[in-house]
Amino acid sequence: MPTLKRTQMYFPEDMLRELRKWAKAEKTTLASIVRMAVSELLRKQKAKDWQEDPLWNLVGASKSRDGDLSLTHDRHLYGKDR
Repeated sequence: MPTLKRTQMYFPEDMLRELRKWAKAEKTTLASIVRMAVSELLRKQKAKDWQEDPLWNLVGASKSRDGDLSLTHDRHLYGKDR
């Protein structure tokens, strides 16, 4: 596990109460629940970035009579195999 850094956060009472219940039910700490939630949020954001990138829509948009150019691009660009 990476080195952890201490921080301070403020939660509304009702949210804190629910988080503590969740942590108790999972037999873990409040900090662990918060880290898990933030990690999931960051993972979703990273995945979302690719899907919203306009270039992502170009993947698979064309066909080539030469087959998979990602495998043979050196030959097509430089006239030689790797």
